[in-house]
Amino acid sequence: MVQLEPCQQVLTEAERQRADRDRRGRNPGFGTLDHRHRVLTAVLRSRNTVTLTLAAELMGRKRNVLSYHAGRSKPMLAFAGPELARVLVFRRTHPPRTLEALKRVIEHHDNDINSGSS
Repeated sequence: MVQLEPCQQVLTEAERQRADRDRRGRNPGFGTLDHRHRVLTAVLRSRNTVTLTLAAELMGRKRNVLSYHAGRSKPMLAFAGPELARVLVFRRTHPPRTLEALKRVIEHHDNDINSGSS
């Protein structure tokens, strides 16, 4: 994630130049996210790991804030190094929509790992 920070700075500067932004480059209606959360949100959305509604619930944010920042940060993922690029290859077709569904996915994954290592 740290390797993407210069890319995020370039994107942020480009955002500042847009007419609908305030002096600090923010869209006043969507709040802010720190760099790590912007990258995480962009990755979660790109991989379709969980719905942004569930991610917002887990992060204590509003879904619209995550959606806005995920869309703005997506171009940054093109500059990802090989380790992050490998992570981005996988795309889930039906992401969990609730916390209970996410727990079932995690339990299923843990069971697969435990049965494979026996």
